[in-house]
Amino acid sequence: MLTDIGRDITSKNAQKSGLSGEDFDYIKAIGSTVGPYADVEGEKMGRALETAHIYANEIAPDGTLNTRPTEVLSYANLVSKVPYNHTEIYNANLPENFESLSDEEKVEAQAKAQIAVTEHVLGLTGPEADQYRKEAAGSLAYLITHYQEVVHRLKSGTKTLLPAGSHGGFVEFLMKAALVRKDAEGKKIRGFSTLNEIGGPHSPSEAFTVGVATDRSGNDKPLKFTFDETNRPDLGEMELDAKTVKELAEFYKELHPEFRALRTHQE
Repeated sequence: MLTDIGRDITSKNAQKSGLSGEDFDYIKAIGSTVGPYADVEGEKMGRALETAHIYANEIAPDGTLNTRPTEVLSYANLVSKVPYNHTEIYNANLPENFESLSDEEKVEAQAKAQIAVTEHVLGLTGPEADQYRKEAAGSLAYLITHYQEVVHRLKSGTKTLLPAGSHGGFVEFLMKAALVRKDAEGKKIRGFSTLNEIGGPHSPSEAFTVGVATDRSGNDKPLKFTFDETNRPDLGEMELDAKTVKELAEFYKELHPEFRALRTHQE
């Protein structure tokens, strides 16, 4: 379950983001459907969706907020064979005295365990691991390409904020495949060799932002990428490689034809 300290961390991260509800016409929180579930304002929410809801609620003016579960963000919907034992690796990286730790110490210990899992999966080789990471990255890429289509149907000048609650590992796989930045000489670099190059993996409740927008002529702008966490190294202007995002999304759609119908229904 999402703990009270986890809720507090999420609220504070939203407050530090610099985002203001007054800058947006619509705010909609979306997130994974995976449990366990908490009763939030009369709705059952899994921890990822609840995290997005809390984040958005800090920003939304007067509590004007729409929150919806999104199957695409759920690791439980991945069809690729999982090439590792998540529980075994995660638990092996928790201290033996975990249950006796304070809430703050537990948060720190859990973050370290999640880092260990993420680094383990990024380091796996072979076709099974490649497909698993590609599908996970494709789930977020699918969502991004969906909103690239939606933005063309919005009224000119409309700004929408969509806090999305996902899971540890998913975001790193997408960045590994598609994040573009420049080195000291101005040469573009896509992805990374180690997580340390981008300041490490994401902490619980840490966010990044992908800007989906069109110019005045209706053409897609680059997918601008920013980290919300200011303690990360200055990597200059970043974006997601649009071609790679599209390829990942198409791969995901091939594995999940059911989401094509779901998307049409939601629209």
